[in-house]
Amino acid sequence: MQLYVNGEALPIAHLGPDFLILKSPCEHPPARAEIVMSIDGNEKRWKVHLVEGIAVGHRKTRIAL
Repeated sequence: MQLYVNGEALPIAHLGPDFLILKSPCEHPPARAEIVMSIDGNEKRWKVHLVEGIAVGHRKTRIAL
């Protein structure tokens, strides 16, 4: 799983219904982003909003559709 935001691909460690946990978080302000998940060659993409942005000091990153 990857989170694409402003041309960067950030690996996702865990995905929940309204949050995600990045493997290596970086600082990023609130923005639109896209999650890409590939299982057995089938790729699914969906747009999300990073509600509070990404913060290195926070484990979870809130998302909304």
